[in-house]
Amino acid sequence: MAKTKCVVQDVKKDFADIIYQFGRGIESHALALKIFNSKGETEYDEQECNLIRQLSELCSPSFMDAMKKVLNE
Repeated sequence: MAKTKCVVQDVKKDFADIIYQFGRGIESHALALKIFNSKGETEYDEQECNLIRQLSELCSPSFMDAMKKVLNE
């Protein structure tokens, strides 16, 4: 809760799996594949960012906070 510890890790496969399992529609399918196949920094449009925000709520609170921080920068 104090946010004094930061862990850097690659979660793209795990998050892509969550989107693939719990997302709805072709947009979620495409986003899951885009994240899974990404190499390094990747650009996401506003619709993709909205899906990421929504689906990150299925994850841990620390992951949700990290995604909110990244998407708001």
